[in-house]
Amino acid sequence: MKHYECFVPGCSWQTHAEEEAEVVRRASEHMRKAHEETTIRPNMVEQIKTHIREADNASS
Repeated sequence: MKHYECFVPGCSWQTHAEEEAEVVRRASEHMRKAHEETTIRPNMVEQIKTHIREADNASS
C-alpha cells in the first residue's frame, strides 16, 4: 500500500492506494481542486512521486 501526504504547507490531505499511479492521479486531482492548479506539470508529478511512501500498517 502506498501513502501520500500533500506537500503544500498547511494542507493535511492524504491518500492511500495500492498503485503509485493511483496515488499520483488522486494527488493531481487534489492539487486541481484544493490548490487551484489548472495545469499539472511533469515536474509537479515528479514532486508528488518523491512524497509517496510505503504505508506503515501500524498507523493505518
